[in-house]
Amino acid sequence: MYFLIRYIIDILYFLNQKFRLISDLIVGIYFQPKFDIVLITGGSNGLGKELVSILAAKSTKIVVLDINLPEEPNKYENVHYYQCDVSDRHQIFEVQKLIKKEIGIITVLINNAGISHGKTILDLSFNEIEQTIQTNLLSSFYTIKTFLPDMLAKKRGYIITIASILGYMSPARLSAYGASKSGLIALHESLTYELGPPSLNPYGIKTLLVCPGQLKTKMFENVKTPSTILAPELEPKFVASYVIKSIEQGRRGEIKLPMYGKLIPIFRAFPWPLVEITRKFSGIDKSIKRIANSVTSSVSSLIGSARTQDSDIQI
Repeated sequence: MYFLIRYIIDILYFLNQKFRLISDLIVGIYFQPKFDIVLITGGSNGLGKELVSILAAKSTKIVVLDINLPEEPNKYENVHYYQCDVSDRHQIFEVQKLIKKEIGIITVLINNAGISHGKTILDLSFNEIEQTIQTNLLSSFYTIKTFLPDMLAKKRGYIITIASILGYMSPARLSAYGASKSGLIALHESLTYELGPPSLNPYGIKTLLVCPGQLKTKMFENVKTPSTILAPELEPKFVASYVIKSIEQGRRGEIKLPMYGKLIPIFRAFPWPLVEITRKFSGIDKSIKRIANSVTSSVSSLIGSARTQDSDIQI
């Protein structure tokens, strides 16, 4: 009887081992608060702050990089805040050394920081163009090159890129912003396949692209959405919850919110006359006429001169 029970237990352990091997092959890693350390750029405001709030409630060890840190009463417990301008790669290199020494190895990287200046190309200053590209796009190159090597050594990592639907279809007066978000989409795609076939996940690193539509924040009070039915504003808390749930499930690929976002890439394949008519009736190119005097994320570039906040938004 003893040997029979022992034999059954051995079989169960064997089956459990095989099941986990199959699960690791098909599903791969997934976010686990007790094992992972999460870094969020631009985590003091907007979507980044909502991500921090949800993760903090799960007792996750979190690191926030932001140029403007919240006041002490507004900080979350178990969250480590570091003042850092992510558009400056040298600051990222230095803060990475500090994080590794004081907190540990980052295994989940959420590139969320971004700014935008809602102006025509001719009205944009060269400094504003550079600020937008450096903060929105180049900062993701910097953080990935800085934190990915440790993920590879540990064979565990998750890189989440917060882009935008406007990376697929950019309205008038958001040229630099749209270009930066298009760049993030391309960065995500190249990085994903540099890390091997996503279905096999050979290096233990997953990537996830998030492309939300317009977020419902105070910064968008003066930005009229083309259609509240077809293109509804999104609650940052909803988007943050969706992202966290996705990495808990181990999702990879792309997330487009709301539903119309899934149709935008198809829309780009239409003949240009049809695109022009659709854009005219949707009102997308008139939605950025009045722009709130604010910035989506407080992570911003201070290169060259003080920031000009007149007519700044982010989507």
